[in-house]
Amino acid sequence: MPIRPRLVAVDAERPRWLTVGTFRLLGLCAVIVLIGMVPGRLSVSDAGWIGWGGLGGLAVAVSGPFIAITRRLAARLPMAEAVLLTVRAAGLVGLGTAFCLFWTFVYLTLWWTHPHEAFRGLAIEPRFADFFYYAVSTAFVSPPGDIFAKSRGARSATLIEMLTAFALITAYISSFVDWQRREPDPPEA
Repeated sequence: MPIRPRLVAVDAERPRWLTVGTFRLLGLCAVIVLIGMVPGRLSVSDAGWIGWGGLGGLAVAVSGPFIAITRRLAARLPMAEAVLLTVRAAGLVGLGTAFCLFWTFVYLTLWWTHPHEAFRGLAIEPRFADFFYYAVSTAFVSPPGDIFAKSRGARSATLIEMLTAFALITAYISSFVDWQRREPDPPEA
């Protein structure tokens, strides 16, 4: 006589803590881990090519779709709302990845310009991940303790990244809030 497995009733409802925001955060964490695991070491020449190429490629890859989507939305909505909707549509993973990669490429070009002066704590031939690590940590207004901005340019870029990270987080959060004034409901007669 064959043994039949018992069917167990499973509640199909997901836990309350498992929200879309949780999935987006996990997605961003996965992207950070994947980029952080990029192998290989960089020469000064490699850093220049990757930094400038990355800045150019990112500008084309991000600005084109952003402008196109915003223009299409601006035909129906005020420009400010169109921009906020486009930022919201990019999502946490898209915004976070583009922002951190942008600053990674900036730091690569700064190191390429002044390899002995820009940063302390880097190996002679650092990894791409070292610059990405610096960019992600700085984006959370907490530059790492093992890599230091030494030159005036690197320090200025670090401060600007912190300010723009705060502005980006504010813009992203405000895209979920309706800031328009509403007329109060007329009193009932």
